[in-house]
Amino acid sequence: MRFRPPFRRRPAPSRRVAEAETVVQGPPGEVVEEEVLEPPPPPPRGPLVWPWLLVLLLLVIGGLVALWLLTRDDDKKSSNAVVVPNVIGQPQSEAVARVNGTGLVARLVTKPSDVPAGKVFAEEPGAGTRVARKSIVKLSVSAANVIAVPNVVGQLATAATAELRAQGLAVGTSSVASSKPRGTVLSQSPAPGAKVAKGSTVVIRVSRGMVSVPDVVGQTRGTAVSAIRAAGLVPQAFTVPSAQPKGTVVSQSPKADQRVPGGSKVRLNISSGQTSGGVPPPPPPPPPPPPPPGTKPATVTVPDVTGRAQEAAQRQFNSAGLKAGVVYVPSDQPEGTVVSQSPEAGTTQKRGTRIQLNVSLGPSPGEQRAVPDVLGEDPAAAKAKLESAGFKVQTLPQGVTDANQIGTVVDEQPAGARRAPVGSTVTIYVGRRA
Repeated sequence: MRFRPPFRRRPAPSRRVAEAETVVQGPPGEVVEEEVLEPPPPPPRGPLVWPWLLVLLLLVIGGLVALWLLTRDDDKKSSNAVVVPNVIGQPQSEAVARVNGTGLVARLVTKPSDVPAGKVFAEEPGAGTRVARKSIVKLSVSAANVIAVPNVVGQLATAATAELRAQGLAVGTSSVASSKPRGTVLSQSPAPGAKVAKGSTVVIRVSRGMVSVPDVVGQTRGTAVSAIRAAGLVPQAFTVPSAQPKGTVVSQSPKADQRVPGGSKVRLNISSGQTSGGVPPPPPPPPPPPPPPGTKPATVTVPDVTGRAQEAAQRQFNSAGLKAGVVYVPSDQPEGTVVSQSPEAGTTQKRGTRIQLNVSLGPSPGEQRAVPDVLGEDPAAAKAKLESAGFKVQTLPQGVTDANQIGTVVDEQPAGARRAPVGSTVTIYVGRRA
């Protein structure tokens, strides 16, 4: 007897069904149970490898690109860099050709030196330095026939000029007011002993001396003007009403035989030949009255400080009632020497006028720094501040009318924020009651 089981076995998912159904035979009337076995689980899947390979590939490509970029920049920088050649000791023409041939630009500076004339004795930047192409290289070339400037101070201008020219130097003359005899050399620039190239110009400052004013009253205008100029004075003619013949000098100021500094002005009143309503011509203006005892004059004559040290020049100006403004300039004169001043020596200026002093940086300028601003500070604190910055300090008094400024720094030269050589002197002016 055949029977059909109460259920039908389903096939495993991973096997093909061999038969559609299974028939089990057994005793009649007995239900046969069949155990259904589950299929085994699938084997575990391994880790994915291709994402890691992709990341590694991207890293390699990025590294190659970065290396190419860095190498390209280095090559570009190397192509623009030039090594400064060593041309010290070479003649000027050869040195210039060699420097320019390396892609640099040679710039010549002629200076006195013990090296034979026309040869390079220094270069900046130094040999072996790597610089950008077309950079400037300063070549210091020895000047021809370097000589020491003779001392002609105190000599007469004619003798001084002859001596300087005999040494192969050119001479420039500047006349200044002075109580020294007329024609005496008061100072010279460059200073005595300075080494300069043959053919350089030496400026001598010659005293105009004290001269007597000639008597020109009654003379014609042309004759009077010539006489005043011949005496080393400056005539100033003014036409005034007068019954005297036209063109005749009717008065003068200063009066005849007065001694005045050379170069002083002399007023000449010249007759117009006509009277003004019968009124006689006005007399020349009287000279200003002398200041009362103890009163300082309102104007002063600017002293000549060229060739002097900066500190001494500032002290001299301070004693004369003038202020000094210090500016450092390139010069072959020794560092700290006053090479020029403005307004020039001999001019008359109001008391308290600031005179600019151009001070030499020296033949071989060193390091420069900005001067600290110490205005309004206590003198001791200002001095400490300046000394810590590498400067020497000179203290001078200056009269003030503001009581709040007494005992404080009211001026400094060189001024704050200006650049000055390290080790140079900064003068501070401390206020005191005027």
